[in-house]
Amino acid sequence: MEWNEFHHAWIVSEFYRLLLERKGEAGRRAFRQAAQTYGEQRGKRMAMRAIADGRPLGLLEYFAYGEYDSTDAFFTVDMWGEDGVVHEKVTRCPWADLFARRGMKDCGDDYCREIDRAIVRGFNPELDLETASTQHYGDSCRFYFRQAGIPADTLERAEALTAGRTDLSMPLSFHCAHVFHTFSATVRGVFGPEGEEMSALVLDSFAREYGPEMRDALTARAAAPFDTTLSLEEWSHYDTH
Repeated sequence: MEWNEFHHAWIVSEFYRLLLERKGEAGRRAFRQAAQTYGEQRGKRMAMRAIADGRPLGLLEYFAYGEYDSTDAFFTVDMWGEDGVVHEKVTRCPWADLFARRGMKDCGDDYCREIDRAIVRGFNPELDLETASTQHYGDSCRFYFRQAGIPADTLERAEALTAGRTDLSMPLSFHCAHVFHTFSATVRGVFGPEGEEMSALVLDSFAREYGPEMRDALTARAAAPFDTTLSLEEWSHYDTH
């Protein structure tokens, strides 16, 4: 089975379910902290690659150095630029689809209000992102990325800046392992042995949904370092299945 966004969303939703069931509002706060840490690490890796290329850390680079390529068939997204702002409107995404199917819209609302802002903050805390709405309790997710002086064609310039590069995006196996690693570390840090138990239960649920081989691949890859950049070759060394 190929890794996709639904694997990622399942991991997120299982942590949310267990944290709320066992820890209530404290569990919810731990979930938000995990989402913040996960997003900030993603943004910092993007920044590392931009800095290595001698680039500043503006919105042009933020869009150019994204390390996640979405599965087009799972999304309906419109993005456009105006002077000083980039608009994003999402009316369909696999995270929202899975959260709704599981009756967990609160999970989606909490996760999506944290994750994009955290990625931007990790990339450059001086950049401005407004999350105006999410589709979990509305008709769309609306994001406004603002930076004084950026032109209306920022997205086109970003695409041209890194056109043809194959060393920036990481596969979904990486992102799934990263989210599991970060949420596991957070709940263990907050709740100790009970947090470790919750992580094990997430793996059990993942195996029931996607099979033991996918679970084993996930745990093998979760030992990778996610606070720094990895090449695709380096990442392949963590895949022992």
